[in-house]
Amino acid sequence: MKRCFTLLLALFLGYGLNAQNVLFTEDFEGGIPDGWTADTPWRSGTANSLSSQYFSIPAHSTFVGVNDDAAGQGVSSNGMLVTPPIDLSEVAGAGLTFEGYFINGDYQGNETAKVLLSSDGGATWTEKISLTGVEDEWQSLFLSLGEYTGDTVWVAFEYRDGGSWNYGFCVDDVKVTALPGHEVRLLDITTLRYHELNSDIAIKGTFRNLGAETLTSLTVNWSDGVETYSEEITGLNVATGEDYNFTHGTPFVASEAITYDIDVWVSDPNGETDEDDSNNMASAKISGVTFVPEKKVVIEEGTGGWCGWCPRGHVAMEYMRDNYPETFIGIAVHNRDAMAVGPYDNGVNLSGYPGCNADRLILGGSVSNGLFVEYHDELIKRISPIKPGVEALYNPETRLAEINVSAEFVTKLDDINYRLCAVIVEDSVTGTGSGYNQVNYYSYQSNNLPLVGAGHDWQAEPDPVPASDMVYMDVGRALLGGYNGLAGIIPSSVVAGDVITHTFEYTVPVVPVSYDPDHLRAVVLVLDGSTGEILNAEQADFEFVISSSKEQFANELVDIFPNPTRGELSINVRLDEAADIQLQVYNMLGQQVAGQYFGRHNGSATLPFDGAQLAPGAYTFHLSMGDKVAVKRVIVE
Repeated sequence: MKRCFTLLLALFLGYGLNAQNVLFTEDFEGGIPDGWTADTPWRSGTANSLSSQYFSIPAHSTFVGVNDDAAGQGVSSNGMLVTPPIDLSEVAGAGLTFEGYFINGDYQGNETAKVLLSSDGGATWTEKISLTGVEDEWQSLFLSLGEYTGDTVWVAFEYRDGGSWNYGFCVDDVKVTALPGHEVRLLDITTLRYHELNSDIAIKGTFRNLGAETLTSLTVNWSDGVETYSEEITGLNVATGEDYNFTHGTPFVASEAITYDIDVWVSDPNGETDEDDSNNMASAKISGVTFVPEKKVVIEEGTGGWCGWCPRGHVAMEYMRDNYPETFIGIAVHNRDAMAVGPYDNGVNLSGYPGCNADRLILGGSVSNGLFVEYHDELIKRISPIKPGVEALYNPETRLAEINVSAEFVTKLDDINYRLCAVIVEDSVTGTGSGYNQVNYYSYQSNNLPLVGAGHDWQAEPDPVPASDMVYMDVGRALLGGYNGLAGIIPSSVVAGDVITHTFEYTVPVVPVSYDPDHLRAVVLVLDGSTGEILNAEQADFEFVISSSKEQFANELVDIFPNPTRGELSINVRLDEAADIQLQVYNMLGQQVAGQYFGRHNGSATLPFDGAQLAPGAYTFHLSMGDKVAVKRVIVE
């Protein structure tokens, strides 16, 4: 294959132009029109007709493009696509917008995609944009033409393949529009949703200058529906097409564990009337939380034994386990090897390997120690509205595991679509045969590509590393509840203090491959079903709840009530012979938090236990009765 990696690339934000005078437009639905100049590599077509094996273009109706991958090795695809002359003599300012697809793959040499401008018919060209690149997504790009006001201009889209075999560049929906003098668009409110009660919450956002005039002042306003706060920001120097990140001087304070609706809007650019106020406002939700739940960042790393660059993923996952053991959960999602799980592989939907999704908010990210730290440090700042819990109770006689999960809410939420799923993960996985080999492109590379970790000096290893020398960690073995989680478990409306529980059952397989329960753990994911985001997660090792040689599983001999409870509990036992009774209470992290010895009993007995000593949440009660054990789940409200 040409590559098995995905670059992390910058994405240009879309540039909106509303109700303005269009000076020039072309969508290429009829091919390359008269008046345009196109060098030989440029041609029109659809994604289906212009794509190739390694340059797969997302659908975008009919467009024009260069495909260097299809041209083959040693064939130059250098060339320009040039517009007819565009008259800017009668406007105060203008902006160019277009859609572009460029991945900047740099397979062999440095490929480039640029926008050039000329005001002398192409005798001289000035570079204005050099695209970065985004894989699997078209970019919306904008260029201010203010410096060319009063002139006639030509626009050129240029591709160069770096002198070797690369990918390509595509263009669609080219438009030049006259700009109003004063026009501002509120792009986004960047204030995060969840915050501690009674803390100052900065109202933050981003606006963009869509007007022909440089923006020197602007008023930013926000309201919680009761009060409105306005602040004029002066001393700005925001050129046409540029963005500005603002922080309002008056913070918001959440006094209750509820959700507040906040409206933010911008007005009075340079003290003048905004010529299009339809894009000036945005709304956000801010929720106060009773406490800040511990946050875990989940990185689902796409890997495969066939992928020669994937040793980098093994090293990065080990680095995170070693350096962020309390806040990082790693899951290796295998592709096309002996450890692949089809539904999980399909769910992560990666196009490049190694690749990753982080909390399913950062999608298709690249893989390295440094990048994983960046993802972690960005996502760990996000307060979650949920404290999750998980325990994995394993019966070695039946090989059946009960995966008990919980979600405790710390604020009031309405109309939510939250879901639960559990992932079974195995460490220290070994195997025989080619499906457990690891292809290794780092083998005997020069020292400018050092890669040491996960038990290997990869440059000193062969290609492939044989199965006998490979130990795989964090292997995703099963999805319980599906990739998108089970709907309907968590109600659409909750309040702070609500605890939702669910039990998944999982049988540890013995064929065709036997998983080792000593190396298994369960990961609970709390998902936003509307966005796919992982809101929070927790993990726990498998816990052996009985010993097949000494104990018998006897849940039917024990009843605990009331359940749920707010205080005193009664534990009813029914024994056919005398036995010492010992209680151990575990929280959802598998930690013992209480215990009591009830002495020796026979027949029926009612045993009191003070449940008020336990904080609200879900608990596992282990009751040992001689050679019998009962495991019961109790909710404390």
